Amino acid sequence: NFNQDGSGGILDALGQPDRVDGTLIERLMTNLGSKLSLLNGPGSVDRDLTIEAHAVETILNVVRYSAPMVMVDVPNMWAPWIKHTLLNSDEIIITATPELPSLRNAKNLMDLFKAARANDRPPRLIINQVGIPKRPEIAPADFAKALGVTPLAVIPHDPAAFGLAQGNGQMLHEVAPKSKASEIINSIAGTIAG
Repeated sequence: NFNQDGSGGILDALGQPDRVDGTLIERLMTNLGSKLSLLNGPGSVDRDLTIEAHAVETILNVVRYSAPMVMVDVPNMWAPWIKHTLLNSDEIIITATPELPSLRNAKNLMDLFKAARANDRPPRLIINQVGIPKRPEIAPADFAKALGVTPLAVIPHDPAAFGLAQGNGQMLHEVAPKSKASEIINSIAGTIAG
């Protein structure tokens, strides 16, 4: 979604974590302006790779030395490396849509992380895509109440702004800086980054 070619270099690093160092990570990163660098995945699905939790941890440890903040966007699936990465994160943010299956999944994740990370901040919640026409939704207040949390943010459905950003391979604030969603995302960034 950032209009970048997924070189797949991250797959090579994951396959040989003992060779990962700051120089390799810097070479694999794609800079998007002065404040954002991406360590992106492959653009195709023609390679199979078993990802080991220790390999991801090794890469993240190297990246932590070169960046003041590291954000990991994990895929919408469950695997040992994802669980390990999340359990060892400083902070977890769960993004959910206001539907019953999403509530069930968010509840399961919240319960897991609260139990496994009893001394850490509980996971935060972002409710996304609120207000899709004709979709039966759970009201954001009811969704949050069922999870026992106050949402960090509730992002409204805005197909024009998000579609334009995705189609152009640009960030939302570049194509729709005055949109409600862009304001909310800026607020999220300020809360997380300080």
